[in-house]
Amino acid sequence: MLGEAADRNGSPMTTKVEGLTYPKHVTEDAETLARALNDAFSVHLFLDYGGTLIEPDAGPGPRPAPHIRRKLARLSRSDAFSVYVMSSRSVGELRELVGTPGIGLIGQGGLEIWEDGGPLEHPVDIKHVERLLHHLELDAHRCLGGMNGVSVENKGFSLRLDTTEAERPASREATHCFEALVRALDTSHDLEVFYGDGVMDARLAGWHKGHAIEHILRSTEVDTLAICIGDDVTDEDAFESVVSWDTGGEPVAPWYIPPEEEHEEEAPGAFGILVTERPRPSRASLYVRNSREVYEFLSSLETIAAGAF
Repeated sequence: MLGEAADRNGSPMTTKVEGLTYPKHVTEDAETLARALNDAFSVHLFLDYGGTLIEPDAGPGPRPAPHIRRKLARLSRSDAFSVYVMSSRSVGELRELVGTPGIGLIGQGGLEIWEDGGPLEHPVDIKHVERLLHHLELDAHRCLGGMNGVSVENKGFSLRLDTTEAERPASREATHCFEALVRALDTSHDLEVFYGDGVMDARLAGWHKGHAIEHILRSTEVDTLAICIGDDVTDEDAFESVVSWDTGGEPVAPWYIPPEEEHEEEAPGAFGILVTERPRPSRASLYVRNSREVYEFLSSLETIAAGAF
């Protein structure tokens, strides 16, 4: 079971199960964050888009609030910070929505990486998957084209079935048809299907935003601090990647803050921060409650960093 135990001094400590813990609120470990920033040469900050920079129910095409975009811009102007925004959206969409110079973008769930001013990079060979998705799109339009409230969208490196406007029977029929089309076409299991609220995405199997983060961190300087902030289950891959990178590939487990008398231990080189109203088992070691607290954390990060760098 997952819960709390007490150390020999009676202080609570987190019990870990298969690499997951209940994260602590960021205010509980501000001292550790300050020590990590003080020890770091630079900071790589990765932020999920939906549910992190904007609220989960903000609608289909919202932009982060102006004060959040200004905060990201100030952090990115610092020589010590490299800031990235991650999403299942394309890099092109993120450019329009974020609109902040100096910000790196990770699009299509990690299949696109763009550094400000540089070329669009694809870290994997996606030609075969592009061909599969093209055939899947044609088959889906033939199968589903006449169904009310059902749409199919090619997002570049994924194909999305959207049934949010359909009646329940039509939604079920479209979902079963789409699943059958993927199984019939993808005999080599190169695709995987992700399920959301009224949507399904068929995309490249075995690659996620955590791999994109690893790709970026390979070229970082020694003593880089990696911070990843996200809200949903796909961000667990990203949390795992930053912690695994920090531990040099050792088995992934969130770092544990020892009792106060043992605080001379080296500060962590990576933080996963979950955005959630109520903490849940996660590979992240810290949490904030909503996008407002994300902004407050970024403000604290800027203030602490001003004295650390």
